[in-house]
Amino acid sequence: MPQGLITPNNSILYAGQPEIQEMEVETVGEFCPGKLVIVDTADYQCQVAGVDASDVLGVADVPSDQKLSLYFTPSAGGAVTKTFTAGDQIRVLRGDIVVKVILLSGETITVGERLAAAANGMVKAITADGPAEDVVGYALDTPADMADKCCWILMKMTI
Repeated sequence: MPQGLITPNNSILYAGQPEIQEMEVETVGEFCPGKLVIVDTADYQCQVAGVDASDVLGVADVPSDQKLSLYFTPSAGGAVTKTFTAGDQIRVLRGDIVVKVILLSGETITVGERLAAAANGMVKAITADGPAEDVVGYALDTPADMADKCCWILMKMTI
């Protein structure tokens, strides 16, 4: 019998064995689980990735003592309600894994489409002429409502 991916309610990691790097949050804003991460000015510090960042380190994980629902309103399209603060110690996941990330509002994607860093640590579809080095992963699902502010999608990470 075929088996699909099971959707955990309180985690970013869906499948695979990640490489985990512990880092300190330097710059905040709407920095929360499910956002792409880059290294800040010091090697042990991190911040959210910006548009077309080619130096994405991984994706921010949910702290082990908290639930993902603390960071977002209950609806899939909810706004961020809690963020990391400067100095927080977080785990950054990377490797051959499947993770839940946040799609940029208004993006249209389909399964298998290449994804790159977008504004504020979210992901976006790469245009046909986009550089291959900016690929952070591949979409594993097509969300029902891509107009939401916070649209979760599954991504097969390639970094």
